[in-house]
Amino acid sequence: MNIQIRKAKKDDMKHVIKLINELAVFEREPNAVVISSDDLIKDGFGDSPLFSCFVATVNDEISGMCLGYPRYSTWKGPTMHLEDLIVQKK
Repeated sequence: MNIQIRKAKKDDMKHVIKLINELAVFEREPNAVVISSDDLIKDGFGDSPLFSCFVATVNDEISGMCLGYPRYSTWKGPTMHLEDLIVQKK
């Protein structure tokens, strides 16, 4: 089994949105997701990205992701907030 973690690319967002929707179903909120893969591309890959995303691949197939965004701590300065960490059960 070949497992890799890498920075997400625009082309990965169609898989990332599937994982986000799977999480929403798991959380019993299947209709809560209102964004699309196009929104993720627009918001995460422009001149000033609003978030960072990494994907986990197993044998070159995306099976997990993490998404975070920068924030500022009054105690520690610049930091990152981890919004979601999603891994498919295989």
